[in-house]
Amino acid sequence: MSETGEVREAFRRVSALVADHRADLDQAVHLMAAHAWVGGGAPRFAAELSRHRAILQSCLETALTEVSHLVVRHGMLPPGMTSVQTSVTSMTATSSAFRGVDVETMNALVCSLERAAERMSDLSVRLHAELAVLCLPTDPGWDVAHSADWARGQARDLKRRLAWIQRAEPDAWTRWDGGVVSSGVIGFGLFEAFAPDPGMAAALLRRIAAGDHTALMAVVALQEQGQDPGLAARVHTWWRGLPRGLREELIAAAPQGVGSLNGLPASVRDRANRLFLSVEKARLRTESARLTRQIAESGQATMFLPLDAVLCALNRIDMIERTLALGGVAGHPPLLLLSFNLAGLGRLVVSWGDPDTADTTVTYVPGLGTRLDTFDGGVERARRLWQQCQTTAGGRQIASIAWLGYDAPQLDPGIVYPGRSVAMGGAADRGAGALAAFVDGLHAAHTPAASARNVLLGHSYGSLVTGKAAVLRPGLLADDLIFVGSPGVGVEHASDLGVGPGHVWVGEAGNDPVAYLGRFTADPGDASFGARRFLVERSVITEAHSNYWVPYSDSLRNMALIANSQYNYLIKPEPLKQPQLLMPELAPPEVRELNK
Repeated sequence: MSETGEVREAFRRVSALVADHRADLDQAVHLMAAHAWVGGGAPRFAAELSRHRAILQSCLETALTEVSHLVVRHGMLPPGMTSVQTSVTSMTATSSAFRGVDVETMNALVCSLERAAERMSDLSVRLHAELAVLCLPTDPGWDVAHSADWARGQARDLKRRLAWIQRAEPDAWTRWDGGVVSSGVIGFGLFEAFAPDPGMAAALLRRIAAGDHTALMAVVALQEQGQDPGLAARVHTWWRGLPRGLREELIAAAPQGVGSLNGLPASVRDRANRLFLSVEKARLRTESARLTRQIAESGQATMFLPLDAVLCALNRIDMIERTLALGGVAGHPPLLLLSFNLAGLGRLVVSWGDPDTADTTVTYVPGLGTRLDTFDGGVERARRLWQQCQTTAGGRQIASIAWLGYDAPQLDPGIVYPGRSVAMGGAADRGAGALAAFVDGLHAAHTPAASARNVLLGHSYGSLVTGKAAVLRPGLLADDLIFVGSPGVGVEHASDLGVGPGHVWVGEAGNDPVAYLGRFTADPGDASFGARRFLVERSVITEAHSNYWVPYSDSLRNMALIANSQYNYLIKPEPLKQPQLLMPELAPPEVRELNK
């Protein structure tokens, strides 16, 4: 055969290789798009997979183009080029919290990668040979070989991780979107190599499992910063992978640390925190008796201050115990103690209903002046919202959380300091990280369910905390954001909060002075902000800022309807039938009633 004929025949063979191998990685890409693995490290893996698919097709195109140019140099007409491109839906590489793994689809992905690796290895040899014989650059052959090695390594690694998850305990499995999947974060551990670990939490968790309980508080400090969206998922993975006996040892030895870890099941946190509450109560009583005896024996006045601090902590414990006693009473769900801290202004996070299994979870974030000593009122607000939501929820289960997980600004001398002032955003910046980390934990510990909803409700300065947390977790924090009595949420427009259009809601009492401040960037109640307004009754100016949870009120019912995504049933204002007073608080009671 002449040299020209050999070149023409080589072009035919390379064209056949293109047609045969251009789709070698398409099935793997399709399986990722079919949600074989969702969230966590999945976008990163999907991006790598798409990159190697692009390398494969680019190498085929380069080889075919080189041989085509050689055909032309031998005096022949340019041959018709076989198309290298294929069409396949790929997964968008955006970060999100881990949701689940469909084991059957993942097994198919592994098989697909194994076949692709074998086929691409053969392709690399044949491409290299074809190009070398024609004295053309052989780089395409080498590049395909590298992608084949990548596919082979990923298949081997994923197979090993799948084997690990299938050996996990039975309660690590659940149902999701009709298929058997790994729940919460067993699957996160399955793909831990793909997920970033900026705070070296994995090393800290290994230290805890080895008996170093001091590392627990280091992990808690990491989650307070809120910088790692994958931390709660990593914690959940670690916990589910521990032997049951070791879990019980940790709860007994370090209940405060265990109860503070976002990502652990709510029932585990509740049990650990109740244990720590009783241990702390016993310790404080012993300390109170010791100090009282010492004062009586020595008469040292300097001992009164330490005693006051101990008695204050005991009073806070009494308040928490009274609050917990309300759970399960008169048709209400158990009240889960998800976190508490007696130091400083105090912290308390409780949930009416189990957020791990709820169809809808609403988290209430309080504002100015909130502290542990008086947060029983915040718990009551969460209870009223739970009750109202459950009224129209049908068979769906509701969890309503009262979240005092940050130091809210106080109306005290400390208000002059930027980090504590209600006029500044320092407290909100710190609270936003803690809130984002807490919500990461809700996602990580929740039983996967496609229809589950997460809603955040920020009141007063708490709306600023909520807005900043939404910016930290764009598109991941909540399905709906509700702001009431808000002085601003830290952004210029509702679209900056990362939730879907029409899912930012604002309620403002007509004479709520805080709602009209617009102190923190734009006023969310202004039409230009882009939020959806819902009806709230007017009330006297001294009560307007706190009346959003009045039983049976339009504001409470509307917040519940939004939480339940029953937007079409929102209560609308009725047409005006009489003149409205600018200051209804000055009117007699019968006129106030007319002007609601």
